[in-house]
Amino acid sequence: MANVKENIELEDNRLDKKVKIKSIAPWVTGSPRKTSTGDISIPASGSILLTREEVIAQAQNGNKLISGVDGLGSHATWYIEDEFTRKELSFEIDGKPQAFLTHDDINRYFSLKTQRSFEDNITKNIVTRAEKAFLIESIKALGLNDYQKIAFCIEYTGIKP
Repeated sequence: MANVKENIELEDNRLDKKVKIKSIAPWVTGSPRKTSTGDISIPASGSILLTREEVIAQAQNGNKLISGVDGLGSHATWYIEDEFTRKELSFEIDGKPQAFLTHDDINRYFSLKTQRSFEDNITKNIVTRAEKAFLIESIKALGLNDYQKIAFCIEYTGIKP
């Protein structure tokens, strides 16, 4: 046999590793810790570092801020910026990314040509109170200026900018 060198990439799967969690809610969000004493508090539209162990425990205990409306991370208020943890929680299955609202999504919706397709995408993809608030904040932050679409967003969310 010939000398064969194999490049083996070890995946860092330690549960005590800190991972970044970011919130789309424009208000402070929080939850009691599951693996230790105290509370988790994430500033408005901010982020914090938590251990993988804590993140997994939060999701397994039904924290809707992480697990979303379906338990698979869809429409979650908190986003886990660690691929290993998202896969461990089955938030990303078969290469399909977690359904999480971003500024790019908002830009894509506003670039749709017809008002009808815009409204359909907004009502289908923006479900929770945090997502609705994120939509209005994103309109301001991105400088979007399509009156009809913004008027629909204000009516749909019930939030006035």
